[in-house]
Amino acid sequence: MAESKLTIEERHAGDVTVLVLTGQMLLDDGDLAFGKRISDLIDRGCAKIVLDLGGVTYIDSSGVGMIVFQLKTLKQKGGDMKLLHLNRRAESLFGMLKLLMMFDRFEDEAAAVRSFGWAADRDRRAGPSG
Repeated sequence: MAESKLTIEERHAGDVTVLVLTGQMLLDDGDLAFGKRISDLIDRGCAKIVLDLGGVTYIDSSGVGMIVFQLKTLKQKGGDMKLLHLNRRAESLFGMLKLLMMFDRFEDEAAAVRSFGWAADRDRRAGPSG
């Protein structure tokens, strides 16, 4: 099998995993590599993902579909995925497919990572009141 046109760099900020994608996310190439990486993270108990798409030079509908599928999987496991540095073409594709509303989008990595803490704080405050 040929080498993927997508590279994925992984780093951690507390319990949040930041995935930096570089290259192309295409049908039967980058989409599969990305799907496998998310599955591996879930298996390791990592369900809070910041997805940095700033280095993605091209994404097709299968790439977007894989991101949406993995978001759904993460949410079923109590996690979430935030999008970072969504370029104009990707934002247009997500918008055309009516998928932008599914994601929190950020231009600042620290803010994206912090947003997971705010969600946890909000969930605690929304708990049983007596």
